[in-house]
Amino acid sequence: MEKLELTLLGMPQIKVDGLPVSGLASRKARALLIYLAMTRQFHSRQALAGLLWGDMTETSARRNLRVGLVKLRAVLEPFLLIRRRTLAINPDADIWLDVSEFERCLAPNEPDLQQLHRAAALYQGHFLDDFYLRDAPLFEDWIRPLQERYRQMAMDTLYRLAVYHTKQKQYGTGIDYAGRLLTLEPWMEEAHRQMMLLQALSGQRSAALAQYETCCTVLEEELGIEPSDTTIRLYQQILNEEIDEDEAAPPAPPPPAPPTIPFQVPAKSPHFVGRTAMSTQITAALSQPTQQQIHALVGMGGVGKSTLAVEIAHAVRHVFADGVLWADAARAEPMSVLESWAQAYGYDFTRIGDVESMAAAFRGMLADKSVLIVLDDVISVSRIRPLLPNGTHNHILLTTRNQDLARTLNAQVWPLQELSQENGRLLLMHILGEQRVEAEPEAAAAICTLLQNLPLAVEITAQRLKSRPRRLLADMAQRLQAEQDRLSLLAISDRAIRTSFAVSWETLDAAHRRIFALLGLFNGRSFTAEAIAHIAELDRYTTEDRLFSLAALSLLREDDNIRYRQHPLLADFAREQLGEDVGEENGRFASYYLHFAQKHQQNYDALRPEWDNMMTAMETAFNEELWQIVIDYTNVLHNAWFARARYTQARTAYSWAIKSAQSIQDAKSHSRFLLHHGRACLEQRDYDNAEKHFQNSLELFEQIGDQSGVAWNQTELARIDLERSQFEQAQRHIKKSREIWKQLKNVEGTAEAIYVEARIYYFLGDYNKAKLLAEQASRLQEESNDLDGLIPTLNLLATTALEQGELHVAEEFAQHALNLSTKAQNKNEEAMILDVLANVYRRKNELDNAKNYAEKSLELLATIGDLGSQAMAYYQLSLISKSQGQLNAALELGLKSLELSRISEYSLLTVYVLNHLGDYLLQLNNLSEARERWQEALKIGKSINNSTAIYETKRRLQLLEETS
Repeated sequence: MEKLELTLLGMPQIKVDGLPVSGLASRKARALLIYLAMTRQFHSRQALAGLLWGDMTETSARRNLRVGLVKLRAVLEPFLLIRRRTLAINPDADIWLDVSEFERCLAPNEPDLQQLHRAAALYQGHFLDDFYLRDAPLFEDWIRPLQERYRQMAMDTLYRLAVYHTKQKQYGTGIDYAGRLLTLEPWMEEAHRQMMLLQALSGQRSAALAQYETCCTVLEEELGIEPSDTTIRLYQQILNEEIDEDEAAPPAPPPPAPPTIPFQVPAKSPHFVGRTAMSTQITAALSQPTQQQIHALVGMGGVGKSTLAVEIAHAVRHVFADGVLWADAARAEPMSVLESWAQAYGYDFTRIGDVESMAAAFRGMLADKSVLIVLDDVISVSRIRPLLPNGTHNHILLTTRNQDLARTLNAQVWPLQELSQENGRLLLMHILGEQRVEAEPEAAAAICTLLQNLPLAVEITAQRLKSRPRRLLADMAQRLQAEQDRLSLLAISDRAIRTSFAVSWETLDAAHRRIFALLGLFNGRSFTAEAIAHIAELDRYTTEDRLFSLAALSLLREDDNIRYRQHPLLADFAREQLGEDVGEENGRFASYYLHFAQKHQQNYDALRPEWDNMMTAMETAFNEELWQIVIDYTNVLHNAWFARARYTQARTAYSWAIKSAQSIQDAKSHSRFLLHHGRACLEQRDYDNAEKHFQNSLELFEQIGDQSGVAWNQTELARIDLERSQFEQAQRHIKKSREIWKQLKNVEGTAEAIYVEARIYYFLGDYNKAKLLAEQASRLQEESNDLDGLIPTLNLLATTALEQGELHVAEEFAQHALNLSTKAQNKNEEAMILDVLANVYRRKNELDNAKNYAEKSLELLATIGDLGSQAMAYYQLSLISKSQGQLNAALELGLKSLELSRISEYSLLTVYVLNHLGDYLLQLNNLSEARERWQEALKIGKSINNSTAIYETKRRLQLLEETS
């Protein structure tokens, strides 16, 4: 069997059995072979014609494809699969690609030395180096990301090898690899540093010093920066002849190791013009910590606010020691933003169920940090309130079209106008090149004038011209004028933007128009190629090709390695092109994210970036009256909502699900969704709505004869009563629940009901009864291997033993619970149990151990943002400090606990903290303030009807009156 060999890293070479292929002079024919070999997929002839002859009419493009195919078939027919409408590489043929072997060598996370050497040998130049095709912009767009990807892989490989050979004292080989690296990336400072080290160690001191000068020159000319301190220190060592062969360690490896300090800002625009002065002013203002903390870039859509914000954020990166955070304020849900920001610092806020608590946790997280927060496209003050930090070290840069909104936030307003005529022309020149613009100066000026010199409109129009190198600027100006006349009823700024959009739309072929219009379904949210491929009913590779083309025309941007996003104005325009009759598209949109949720329902990391899309898809299904899809979504996402405390989303979804179940008369689902809706309300302490849903669910379950559902509702109603301190009513509900579970012989339900009953007796102060019930529940949970239920039961047993003074027993239960929670990776329960252990050791007077456990508990609770539990941890630390005789520290920690308990509305803890703060104040002889604290505690205790709290507070007040 013949073997086809394709060498694509460098100038492409095509060989069969080691001999160059003759008779294939046509570059387009070779490009066709390369594309088929790289993609290994069937492609329609229409798509291939558009790829390689995109500037021609479809008829001419197809004719050229037939000609190219004839040439290709004549010499390489055994390696092709040619069908009437499609083409592909023959999967059974023997074909070798250097690119495939290059990727295989670097596929492992840590390639071995042999693999690194082989990869370096294969990389003889950039992918398809100097292989230029005329009139094939789509093919060029396909090449560019691959070239960059392989270049990055080669850089990393060469750097690793240079470092390795430095360590092995094989300096000549190291210099060879460092030299190749600098050829690829002349401005890579790490490579210059490595070359300096190698030259110095090999005795070439003059060359090493000269290399430093080269490094300085390149960094200044290419990046406008000076060498880092590390490079300067190495230069000084070489200059002073202080490099020691045995002691010299190679520099740290270069990127792509992710930075520990978050920097979430998009990449800078390659076409930034006309805003340098304003960028410098705002950068200076942000660099002064005593200056205005909120800055707003205000201007019409498309004027370049986001581009300027990106430029500024990059410029001030070094000013903010703890990073720069970014949010799409108009489209991203505040809870999703806060969750992602917390994750950037290693915190997990997914257990926090409401936006107010998450915002408070976020502000606490940033209390001692210096951070810049960029809020892009702010349309509502209330929407961004949760994203605003406290503290003087944090600054905010926002973009908005609404100046009144910026004033409401007391922001320093920086108004952006359209570019000047000269800067509009300069932007055009940046993209098209000076020669092309200078050849038609009047037409260039007309284009800028028609587009009002709005950067977004000028860039989109310029990118369209760039993809059509033979098109005259005068023709484009004429098209823009005609389109603007049609849109003359619009406002000037809208007309300029929409003119550029409309002309770009009209020049797209049908395939790209369809993809562009479907992007309107996402309304500016980020998405993957896989999602749009499903909606468009295309294969992923074809879809990615079209997305790359749209990105090259600035009609779309890459959000990260696998996601895309549209400018909000483009998304609006795309949605208009989609039209009103989009039932089928909406159906596919909803079905894709349902399948995605089903596939990843236990993979919370995979779900995280898609929550907004999944909820929008579910809402779309609801609006399209796709009732069963709404019900399926609810069943699939139920566990994720509760595991990640997405209670607000859950409540919205259950409202849709309840109406959907009613619409198809599915009483069983209806009653179950009411129960779950109530649980979500209960988690957010919305007791009134929780009770309403439980009562409705209970009534429905009774109607359909579902005793299990009746029992669960009785248990949940008891939980509400317990939270309200309505203990007698809670006991009645639990009694009914236990009777049903006994009849059904349901172990899990029985154990849960007994656990809730044990908690009732604990809060009533009947610790013996609480202990007996909790022990009974724990036995059932152990028998059924219900670890999720067992851990809180063990915690209750430990706290009950504490109240009974059985410290050794409490410690045993707490340690058992700690082991289980650690094994289950349940951070919330683990943190609570650590607090119990801190309490145990405080009472045993082992104060160092107590403090250690309390601090560990607080550290865990901070990472998950549970403010109520953090309040408990601070309370524990306050008690420990008091036991150590550190009253001032105890008072400070107690005040922090009070602050958090109030924010989290943890009333019972607030009473305890107020009582103990009063104790501290009394010891400090501050009688009046002690009385105020206790009077407030008494008022709260009466409001929650907690007899123990009322008694303890009255006792203190009585003692105070007697002593004074």
